[in-house]
Amino acid sequence: MKQIFWATLLWTLLIAGQSFALEIISLAPSRGAPGTLVAVSGGPFSAATQPFLGRHYVAPLHILENHLEFTVPSLPPGNYVLTVQDDTSIAEQTFQFEVMAPIPRITALSPGNIDLCRLETGQQLEVDGHNFLPEAVLLVNNVVVPTTVIESTRLEAQLQGFQQPGVYGVAVRNPDGATSLPHSLWINNLPEITSIEQGAEFLEYYEVIIHGKNFLSNSILVVKEPEDSVIGQAYRQFSFVARQRNASEGMSVVAPQTDRLVFVDCQTLIYYRYPAISQNKSLGFMVLNPDGRKTDMYYANLP
Repeated sequence: MKQIFWATLLWTLLIAGQSFALEIISLAPSRGAPGTLVAVSGGPFSAATQPFLGRHYVAPLHILENHLEFTVPSLPPGNYVLTVQDDTSIAEQTFQFEVMAPIPRITALSPGNIDLCRLETGQQLEVDGHNFLPEAVLLVNNVVVPTTVIESTRLEAQLQGFQQPGVYGVAVRNPDGATSLPHSLWINNLPEITSIEQGAEFLEYYEVIIHGKNFLSNSILVVKEPEDSVIGQAYRQFSFVARQRNASEGMSVVAPQTDRLVFVDCQTLIYYRYPAISQNKSLGFMVLNPDGRKTDMYYANLP
């Protein structure tokens, strides 16, 4: 009987010792960039449990008896052995974990919508995100543009020379080749009149300066002018095709005796107007581009 008792006791102690041995059963995921959340199952874990990646201690975020979590620290890319230990033991099982190069990520573009007009002289684009390494570059439709990395969460780029409107894919590529998912950048060519003012006055005509954006060298100006009428109010409409400005513009001795439109730049048109009378009236102005895009009608009180 005594032999049976001692044998049973020894077997119970062995089973108990095995059941409380520290072990790792699984981890997920088995690879990830710095900042990736990793879950380890096994146990029994406690406040004294310490996970290691190679020789590097990793502070746990959450610890339960059979589950712990940590985030991958900033380590050079490569394979690391994951081990777990506490005050009394080290888990016999080990797992390989691959630390991947940090993958850049874009969170915002400023501005995210750019007028095609502004790209003629260059436009600075600010990019916010994460994991931008020194010497990272910005790709616009897979074409590298001049880039300055300000910090790991922000870079600046210079955009210039775009000829076509539309949606462009913007991505950040680190020197190791890791590339972010593309972010959408809108290039807009819709013309808009923002203001109209009277410019210089000459003997028979004066300047109407039209400010806005996305004007073209062959834009068309539509002018809506009220006609003098005893009954009701009738309107007549004129249109003028822009031409390039030259050195003689504004000189009355060479100016032709007819209304005309001059393209100064993508933000400025000058309409040379010969009014029949000097009295102000409500004139309507609309700019129409060759592709059919047009501004809203803009009204101004002018002769």
